[in-house]
Amino acid sequence: MAGSGQPMLGAAHYPDSLQHLLNHAQDDSARARLSYFLSDYWSYTDTAKAGYYLHLGQRFSKNKPYLQALYTFYDALLLHDFQLEQAAQKYMEAEKQLAKFPYKEALVYRARAWRNYGTLQQRKDNEMEMVEVLLNHAIPLVRKAGDLEREGAYYIDVGLVYMNQLMHSKAEIFFEKGITTLKKTTPKLENLFLALDNRAKNFCYMDSAQYAQPLLDEIGALLKPYPDAEYNIDYALTKAIYYRKTGQLAEALKSLQAGIPLAQRLKQARLENSLQFQVYKVYSAMGTYKLALGALQTVIKNKQYTFMEDEVMHAFEMSETYAHLDDIPNAYSWLKKYSILRDTMYLRNLKAGISDMETKFNTAEKEKKIALLQAENKETALKAKNSRLSTLILIVVCLAILVVLIFVMITYRTFKKLAAQRELNYQQELKEMEQQRQIVTTEAMLEGEERERRRVARDLHDGLGGMLAGIKLKLSSHASSQRHHYPGDQPELGTIIDQLDKSVTELRRIARNMMPESLIRFGLQTALKDLCESLMTRETQISFTALDVDERMELSTQVVIYRIIQEALANAIRHSKARNIIVQCSQDENRFYITVEDDGIGFNSTAGAKKGMGLINIENRVKYLNGKIDVVSATNEGTTINMELNVAA
Repeated sequence: MAGSGQPMLGAAHYPDSLQHLLNHAQDDSARARLSYFLSDYWSYTDTAKAGYYLHLGQRFSKNKPYLQALYTFYDALLLHDFQLEQAAQKYMEAEKQLAKFPYKEALVYRARAWRNYGTLQQRKDNEMEMVEVLLNHAIPLVRKAGDLEREGAYYIDVGLVYMNQLMHSKAEIFFEKGITTLKKTTPKLENLFLALDNRAKNFCYMDSAQYAQPLLDEIGALLKPYPDAEYNIDYALTKAIYYRKTGQLAEALKSLQAGIPLAQRLKQARLENSLQFQVYKVYSAMGTYKLALGALQTVIKNKQYTFMEDEVMHAFEMSETYAHLDDIPNAYSWLKKYSILRDTMYLRNLKAGISDMETKFNTAEKEKKIALLQAENKETALKAKNSRLSTLILIVVCLAILVVLIFVMITYRTFKKLAAQRELNYQQELKEMEQQRQIVTTEAMLEGEERERRRVARDLHDGLGGMLAGIKLKLSSHASSQRHHYPGDQPELGTIIDQLDKSVTELRRIARNMMPESLIRFGLQTALKDLCESLMTRETQISFTALDVDERMELSTQVVIYRIIQEALANAIRHSKARNIIVQCSQDENRFYITVEDDGIGFNSTAGAKKGMGLINIENRVKYLNGKIDVVSATNEGTTINMELNVAA
């Protein structure tokens, strides 16, 4: 999460220097600015001092509108971590006040106000609002001001949001762009550190840890002169993640054990908790679940939650750890708590999603009205132009009959041609508007379908699945206790547990089919291979081949491709009576090619033949990716579907 900031590296003498300058400043403008800088510095560690310097700066800013606008910004900065709503209002108030001044510095302060406003929305779990604020407000302002360092830092903030949302490929685009921009100037060490550290973490989460090692080496060189700096805690955390991902568990534990005392000494409870959670992950990977449980209990006891998702995840991890220790009652208790927290989070996210959908719908309706008004205005203008032309012809007629006759003939022909052309252009515009409306409708339908699939899959897996798993745990516990009292007398209860186990397996299979876990965790190629293997039977063999598939594709695009192939296979299995099905995928830069071929009974693919819902669904998804589809089939000669899709970001 992008925070309000951290202290600067090597800044031990920074406040003393500012205080010295303040004591010897010659005018009130300089005194006001220096007071604001001191307020900003102390806001991270001593709010009383920060408040004192803020009000001192306000006193020096009297009768100076620009400095008064800066006071509003620094006032919001002081409230940032304690009074979120007031801080958000102050940032927007400062942005409006600063917009009146044509200074480059004013542009930078406006960008900072927007960026900090975005971080407050992010703390409300509104991650995409942070991205919107950065891309549409903060970055354009610093670019206009020519502040390359801040522009690069804001790209890193965008990448961090996408990393939090597990969109690692998209995050990497912004991390790379941010570091490239930062290195065009001479950045502050803390900005360069945060950029390198977050990119290294993202590579580890992408299972591309080999790219993280050079970044970690560069970070180590940056921090070497500052062994007691707070940034060493983040560095220890990232190194531990890297070592864990590469199987070097002892090295991971060593890094964490070096970082925890520093976090405790600097009173960084949130960072200490992050380190403790990684200790849990390392012990779990080692299979030492008692030690893992102790580390996780420390994490939960500290209650350092930035997002509700963290609390939900910790509850689930507790249930899993107790299950590994064969402590069934505690495992069930934590599983129940996990289910309650998950339901609460879903309800909150559902409300936010409904609100977002209403906003999009209202925006679409407004755009439709604007388009209709523009069309009406064009028609009115065309009529007015025609009226003026007719009046001109009548005036010319009055001047000379012979000239008028010749002029009328020429004008009439010209007018007819222009009118026909205008009508043609008008019809073309209407056609393009209708095509655009259909694209928007299809996009909304597909996004809504995928969102509903994810929701139902989560409800099945985490809601009903959790309940069935809980029932199984209770029955298993009951069966265990009954066997002590009545050995050999529980055959029916064992049968019920077996049936319940099969029900849980079937439920998870349905949930995976609605939103395959392998697609999210391992990428498109693995998910398609799993899909083909899961649909293969003794009667139907499925061969899958993939070539040059780029796993960094947007997740939404991967889902659409997965659904296209899933639908094509379902049609072949359901209707074609095929014994062999071939699925081939390949990619050439932004073009993605799919071929699904079977040796089944085929069908009449002539233009007049009626299409089934399965083929219509495939065509809609192909159109969504601006692609082309070609279906070749004849009775008793099998079916071949060739598709070419546009997968550009």
